[in-house]
Amino acid sequence: MRRFFKRVVAPHVRRQRYRRVCEIGAQLGVNTDQLLDLPGVEVTVVDPCIDADLEAKYRGDARVTLEIGLSLDVLPRLTRPFDCILIDGDHNWHTVIHELRVIEERSLLNAPGTIFLHDTSWPYARRDLYYEPSRIPDSERQPYAVGGVAVGCSELVRDGLNSELHHATHEGGARNGVLTAIEDYLSETDLDYRFLRLRREFGLGVLLRAPARDMRLEWRAWLHRWRS
Repeated sequence: MRRFFKRVVAPHVRRQRYRRVCEIGAQLGVNTDQLLDLPGVEVTVVDPCIDADLEAKYRGDARVTLEIGLSLDVLPRLTRPFDCILIDGDHNWHTVIHELRVIEERSLLNAPGTIFLHDTSWPYARRDLYYEPSRIPDSERQPYAVGGVAVGCSELVRDGLNSELHHATHEGGARNGVLTAIEDYLSETDLDYRFLRLRREFGLGVLLRAPARDMRLEWRAWLHRWRS
């Protein structure tokens, strides 16, 4: 997500004058820090805090609410809606589609509002990644193994990208990957979303809820800026 932050996410949050942002998957807090540089922004961080002690980092900062835990455990207990939600957590079909479903069920996104989702291009658009495979129900988990991924290769490879992680053993098919989860969610929801996708740098997906015309024009301008 960080490669998109300065050119896409931060300008969008600033332009739309968003105030309440939820960040799912903060890791070291790099993007969180940039959000806090924006005027008037409050951030709710949802993260298991494995990579960094975010509680210590943001202790005393009234703009930050830290919810330590997995997204599917934390989101159901949140009550206040957000203007913008960033999703960059567990990159698999089960987690992403249920995050989107809970956001809808709990009315956690204002309208108009925006959801940014990372990893909507290769390698996780059409392939599940499991940080903890046991947390995924058997019925919604692909056959998996520890191994790397390579462009144009459906099977796992020994020396590919992220070779130390658990991946679905094949690419594509039903209920496999982040982009598949977004498409499946859009096919079932009655909410007024428009989906846009920036394909480079592992991909950024954007769900605009009831977007105004100027919002769409603004987004096209940023896409042009990124490509130039």
